[in-house]
Amino acid sequence: MSFAARARRLSELANITIFEKGPFVGYANCGIPYALGGIIPKDEALILQTPDSVNARYNVHIRHNTEVVNIDRQKKTVEYRTGEEVKSMEYDKLILAQGAEPFRPPMKGADAPNVFTLQTIPDMTAVKQYMFSHGSKSVAIIGGGFIGLEAAESLVALGMQVSIVEYLPHVFPPVDQDIAEPLHTEIRKNNVSLHLNARIQEIAAPESEGQPSHIVLESGEKVPGDVILLVVGVRPRVKLAEAAGLATNRFGIVTNAQMQSSDPNIYAVGDMACTTNMITHTPQNLALAGPANRQGRLAADHIFGRAVAYRGNVGTSMCKIFDVNVGLVGPSLFSLKTQGIPAEYVTVHPPNHAGYYPGANPLTLKLAFSPADGKILGAQILGKDGVDKRIDVLATCITAGMTVYDLEHLELAYAPPFGSAKDPVNMAGFVASNVLRKDTEIVHAEQLTAETLEEYQVVDVRGPGEYAKGHMKNAKLIPLNELRGRLGEVEKSRKVLVYCFVGYRGYLAYRIFKQAGYEVVNLDGGFKSVSQGAFKALTE
Repeated sequence: MSFAARARRLSELANITIFEKGPFVGYANCGIPYALGGIIPKDEALILQTPDSVNARYNVHIRHNTEVVNIDRQKKTVEYRTGEEVKSMEYDKLILAQGAEPFRPPMKGADAPNVFTLQTIPDMTAVKQYMFSHGSKSVAIIGGGFIGLEAAESLVALGMQVSIVEYLPHVFPPVDQDIAEPLHTEIRKNNVSLHLNARIQEIAAPESEGQPSHIVLESGEKVPGDVILLVVGVRPRVKLAEAAGLATNRFGIVTNAQMQSSDPNIYAVGDMACTTNMITHTPQNLALAGPANRQGRLAADHIFGRAVAYRGNVGTSMCKIFDVNVGLVGPSLFSLKTQGIPAEYVTVHPPNHAGYYPGANPLTLKLAFSPADGKILGAQILGKDGVDKRIDVLATCITAGMTVYDLEHLELAYAPPFGSAKDPVNMAGFVASNVLRKDTEIVHAEQLTAETLEEYQVVDVRGPGEYAKGHMKNAKLIPLNELRGRLGEVEKSRKVLVYCFVGYRGYLAYRIFKQAGYEVVNLDGGFKSVSQGAFKALTE
């Protein structure tokens, strides 16, 4: 649709036809999980355009409920089926924008009548009709990604008993484990049963009348679900393209910078197109609406003679999980390591706006950067408010090729209700730049174990009350304001690991120790990064 609208603005003479297999055009499929449980109260709100409204405004002919079944590249025709009748139409340029299709893993029971995917409005309608006609009380969601998490919140609002079954060790796979752990806490706090590292044996029918069907895990545990949502990811729809002989790979249709396929008269855009990651310079498939819309517009520009090139993706995304928001741009640290890309990172926990102004809530911002030159590689942010603002700033910085040193100089909007004089983005830049300038040396919780922690003299520079609520194993309490007078209590012959709650007091203590001749490291992100869940084994 973005292609068609742009193409019409560039040419009133072009004959533009859209084929759509389903009954809807121009609908907001990203809103489907929220409409499922009534957070979006009216399904009609998702329908942004109709075939008649598109034709009236853009003079674009819509053939909905029509499936394209073949592409003849020599004749430059497409064959399409409406009902039982098959016809053909010639094209000068062909745009493939079929998106991605839900992945259905080969598991026993996945074809049962109460098992649904959730990608289109008809999918959502089918789930709703089944729930209401059968008096469903429980839903089991297979998959803890975007759709699964959004659907869980929506179904809890509907009063359903909800379970999430995730194959991986944490939900929202694009982020790292330490960022995901607070999401698990939030999910469980809202009475959603969460099953991680789960291996499914089968989807089983009810054992007796009046009982729900259930997912049987390899552990033997049974997860109840009158309705089962199968939302384990998507795969690009490439069957039509492959049958036409276009070049494809596991990421979709291979495209160039102008979104042309291996046939220059055929373009591929959106979730079915293989594009390039701007950070790793590797091929990828990115099922996100923003890049898809830009690609459709760019393809129209190229067809009508504009000199354009798609720059690639940085992978900016957001997800709301009950009262917690999580944002991501760029690869996670786990992904960077898997691809062999050198990366350092820092973690900061500043408030979303001035702490003295009512309603301030903490953010967790994890910033990845190149240890060679400080170039920003990615960021993950967690919090209640202000996550989207900072993730958008960092996405802009990454797109511009900026470094952590540039973050120190960003002039961002400040007033107490909205931010701080030192914005969280600035703070991440300050800390990262300190690391690169050797003003501080940090250690990450993931680098520590209960055994390696014994190699350090661990010094907690918080107050006694904070220490009493929980601390690192074998930690000695020396409050920061007493440290200069108590340095003699710490041996110079052994390495020191210093920490506070979020990192700042630890940094001050690091500078005191360092200038007194100690070998010292500061715990990145402080005790908060440890106690949020992923590294609780390091605490007592």
